Amino acid sequence: MNAGELRPRSHLRIDRLVLFEYRLTCRTGLHIGTGKSADLTGSDQPVLRDRSGRPLVPGSSLRGVLRAGIESFSNGLDLDAVRSLEEKIPEDSADSFARRWQDLDLVKRLFGAAAETRGGFSYGSRLQISDALCLDEIPVELRDGVGIDRERRTAAQGIKFDLEVVPAGTRFQGRVRIKNPADYELGLLAQALWMLDQGLLLLGGKSARGLGWVQVEVSAPRSLDARSLLGGASRSETSGDPGRFGPVENRLGEWMSTLPTLAAAAASTKA
Repeated sequence: MNAGELRPRSHLRIDRLVLFEYRLTCRTGLHIGTGKSADLTGSDQPVLRDRSGRPLVPGSSLRGVLRAGIESFSNGLDLDAVRSLEEKIPEDSADSFARRWQDLDLVKRLFGAAAETRGGFSYGSRLQISDALCLDEIPVELRDGVGIDRERRTAAQGIKFDLEVVPAGTRFQGRVRIKNPADYELGLLAQALWMLDQGLLLLGGKSARGLGWVQVEVSAPRSLDARSLLGGASRSETSGDPGRFGPVENRLGEWMSTLPTLAAAAASTKA
């Protein structure tokens, strides 16, 4: 693995922007809720909606699932061990950013980290995921549920509720933007999207009730730098092509193929 892949990634300049779109299709029902409703005429547990009343998948919900997937995948292969291959920054170096960057694990380098103490080091996320807007006019389902008495393992008396569920077949679409990524970071993101598509990760709540299984498709990624932005390049030329979405392993497979190299490099540090 080349040392350049592990170099500090600053927000202060645009070296590379990678953008692609994603589409989620519900394989089962989906519930991303707003909490209990204060509306006596509505559902006890409504789904989140946009201003037009359509169901919505918040970018934060998808981001949380992908982060958890990347973190568990990285921990399983001990990928953070690869950081021992980095060139050490002297303590007396004037580049304090580079020294603090080296304290961040691989997940925080991509998703960002908040300072733990006043005046501590914070690092903004280089990965942005937009909300996914609903593409279909499909009525939301209303399902009944009951509370469970944990001691008796039976339905609790007097605790009945209903919840809204987005039905299977509903499609959502959004965008992903990554600033100055290393190829292995793109590979980790692609891996997590593939895991979500395969049902190894689930989206939203009530997964114990069988909800949250989704199909994931993505568009071909675009890579831009500061010079290409001079010409006004921003949107994909194929944004109107209905066939632009495909399986994650097909569209992002080149980046997924970098992960065995990353895993081998991490393993070599223990040999």
